[in-house]
Amino acid sequence: MQRTIPLLLAASGFATVLVAWPGVDQTITATGTDDPSVAEIDSDGDFLPDVCEWVLLTNSSKPDTDGDTQPDFVEVLSGTNPRRPDASMPQDHELRVVITDPPPGSADPLSWLHVFHRIMPTGPASAAAQQIQAFDTWIEAPQWPGFRLPLNSFAAGGMVYRERVTQQHGVWIQVSMPLVPAPMLHSLLPCTIWADTTVSGKQMIHGQKLLPVPSGAATLVPFGDDRFVIQTLSPVPSTSNTMFTETNRVCVLTLEETSVGPAGVTYIVTAADCEDANDLECELSCSASVGWTITIPGGTATLGGN
Repeated sequence: MQRTIPLLLAASGFATVLVAWPGVDQTITATGTDDPSVAEIDSDGDFLPDVCEWVLLTNSSKPDTDGDTQPDFVEVLSGTNPRRPDASMPQDHELRVVITDPPPGSADPLSWLHVFHRIMPTGPASAAAQQIQAFDTWIEAPQWPGFRLPLNSFAAGGMVYRERVTQQHGVWIQVSMPLVPAPMLHSLLPCTIWADTTVSGKQMIHGQKLLPVPSGAATLVPFGDDRFVIQTLSPVPSTSNTMFTETNRVCVLTLEETSVGPAGVTYIVTAADCEDANDLECELSCSASVGWTITIPGGTATLGGN
């Protein structure tokens, strides 16, 4: 099922969204085109587009990467580790932001903003979106301490909106917006892109830190045990003579807080190790990262789930 949803929806909130809800464990998709965008390609049907699974270090061929019966979508939003079995978190409203770059060979040159919600309905599931009372997105950068740049100035047309009602895990909502061409977004790095949502009186904030790397742009992804991974915003072609055409090479960092200032919390990298993810061979030596400093508005607590 497809229909056109105005881009204004992303800026003004979801309270006015009215849709004909499908049955339980079904999905409704709304886009402005009949051709699937990178935000709609979801190979394993877990409600996380393939481009997002790359950034999040989950397996785009398995809806439950670690096989612990908790869907990847739920683990990503609740802040547990989708790559390692662990205890589930209490059911609650959740928010997560993911930024992606065009995948190799894509005809779409734009970076994308993806905002995911999980809502635990207080009434009929068909009214769950109306529980969202406020919504805002913006960019912050260390070079502009205290200044918020509204994200709507970076948005292009062609938003993707998807909803899913589940029996056990609430209502899932995806809103994805194409932004400016990737090189233009990269010119602002380092920066953090934020979303702030209030659902049934609960305020949630989540940010994704973007960093410049030789291949373009990367982000910090929680990897468990208070460690973080520098992960590229799109797959990086492999340079080795292996069976893989692409490699999910991850650099796992241990961060130690050093100071707090107007631009945010500053950390120093005290350890950096190359580790595998998604059963692919890790090829990147990242020991040179030790000694780097990284400033994150709000600190690392804003990088995981809520």
